[in-house]
Amino acid sequence: AGTGDTMPMTVALNNVVNTSTGVVEYNVNMAAAMIAAVPTLIVYILAGRYFVRGLMAGAVKG
Repeated sequence: AGTGDTMPMTVALNNVVNTSTGVVEYNVNMAAAMIAAVPTLIVYILAGRYFVRGLMAGAVKG
């Protein structure tokens, strides 16, 4: 098993969500979801125009 420093984010978030004591802690689950989503949103905001250019260039026929 890995230490906390070497686990992928998805494994660490799974560990956080599944360490409850029988009570569903929605606040912890939502915080984990936000932590997972924020880096992707930042990358899309900063590089979104390049994604659109790539899609448009791939859609040109000929």
